Amino acid sequence: MTLETVKKVWCGGIYNWNVKTNKEERKKGGYGRHNWCDIDTTNIENYNAVLQVFKNYNVDVISQKLGKGWHFFGDFVDYETWRQIWSEIKPYADPLWAPHTLRITKKRPEEIWERPIYHKHKNDPQNWAKSIMAFLCKTLRNENPSNIWAATHSVGLHKYFQVTVYGVELK
Repeated sequence: MTLETVKKVWCGGIYNWNVKTNKEERKKGGYGRHNWCDIDTTNIENYNAVLQVFKNYNVDVISQKLGKGWHFFGDFVDYETWRQIWSEIKPYADPLWAPHTLRITKKRPEEIWERPIYHKHKNDPQNWAKSIMAFLCKTLRNENPSNIWAATHSVGLHKYFQVTVYGVELK
């Protein structure tokens, strides 16, 4: 029998609904949201396929290589468009991941964390996108404060998204 050392770290994430979407609206469903995607493979064909879906729908998206794959943060769309996009990117997504939140902090100091890329299909980066990219770049440069709440407020993420902090056990 082996004993594994388990370490708990705190991570920050953002939900894909507008910060003004209240709990009652979320329970009812049918509200607009951002398309997020978490791909746990470095297969470039999967990356390109997901980018193509966003391009097909003319939806601007941020991509970032990290850990074992990529994260995608798509622009805000109505519910039906969100469902259509999600149905097309779901086959590429991590099957254990729920499509409503994405991690925006490192789990480990040595984790691969590359500079985010904005893929313009319609508009120049809007403030929500600038806020995410600023946070991710500050994480890359280890410039965010250790207090995740303070770090998200410093770039204004709280103005656009519901922010969450949660524990992750690392082995």
